[in-house]
Amino acid sequence: MDIATTVIELAPERFDGWIHRSFALHELNRTQEAFENLLPAADKFPEVWTIPYNLACYCSQMLRLEEADTWLKKAMVIDEQTVKRLAIDDPDLQPLWDSMGGTMWKKI
Repeated sequence: MDIATTVIELAPERFDGWIHRSFALHELNRTQEAFENLLPAADKFPEVWTIPYNLACYCSQMLRLEEADTWLKKAMVIDEQTVKRLAIDDPDLQPLWDSMGGTMWKKI
């Protein structure tokens, strides 16, 4: 987390620092903090699908399922095939899939 924070401080134009910092927070069970730290990057890097995808994962884990669905759809607008391929087996999205009756494509 410290390295990613340093990357953001030294090179805020690099999206990877934002993603890695939030992922580290999420892995430390600080998912709300991960979400809050990544949220500004969604506007800063609108072409990077990984940002809305990770926001969807964090929302899903926090059981903010409508918000998770919205973020996942935003990620799919950027790179539908990659997002679908990864999302189907992502355990972070399981609460979202469960809320859809077990099928991810019902609402997407």
